[in-house]
Amino acid sequence: MKGIYHTEDEAVLFRQMQLDDSRAFEEIYHRYFTRLSNAAFKRLQDRSVTEEIVQELFVNLWLKRRQLPELKSPESYLHTLLRNAVIDWFRAQARQDGLAAEWLAQPDRAVINATEQQILYADLQQAYQNTVGQLPEKCRQVYLLHQQGSTVAEIAEYLRISPKTVESHLLKAHHTLRHLLKDFSAVSVVLMFFV
Repeated sequence: MKGIYHTEDEAVLFRQMQLDDSRAFEEIYHRYFTRLSNAAFKRLQDRSVTEEIVQELFVNLWLKRRQLPELKSPESYLHTLLRNAVIDWFRAQARQDGLAAEWLAQPDRAVINATEQQILYADLQQAYQNTVGQLPEKCRQVYLLHQQGSTVAEIAEYLRISPKTVESHLLKAHHTLRHLLKDFSAVSVVLMFFV
C-alpha cells in the first residue's frame, strides 16, 4: 500500500514527519538526499564534506522535527537549511585558517620549541584517542568506518543497521569530539592540524 508515502504533496510528508512518522522521514530523505548532495557539491567540490553536511542536515531535521515552522515549500526550506550549513562550514574553515595564519605569523613563535609542540600535539592526540575509545562500541565502529572513507550506506550494510542509525551514531560521535576540542586552546588545535 503506497498511501501518503509516495504522495507528491511534500507538505503532507513533512506534517507526518512532525508527528514522529519515521516512514515519512525516510521518504523525504530518499526524495531529497541526491538533490541536496548535488547542490552542496557544486559549492564544496568535496564529496566527503558534502556527504557529512547533508547527512547532518537530515539528522538535525529529524531531531528538530517538532520545532519546524509551518512550511509552504518544504523543498525551499531544505535548500535554505543546506545553504546555511554550507555557509557555516566555510565560516568555520575561514576561522580555522585565520587561527593558523595568525599563529604562524607571530614573530615570537620560535619560543615554542619543538619539544613543547610535540607535547601539545601528543596531549591533543591522546585526548582524541581516549574520547574515540570511550564512545559506545557501535558508535565507535560507525565513526571509524566513516573516517576510513566508508559511506553511510556502506556502513549500514556492513554493520546490518539502518542508515538512520548510522547517522545518529555519527552525530553523537561528532558532538562528543567537538566538545573535546573546545577544551583545548586554539594553539593546540592549530598544532594538531598544521604541524
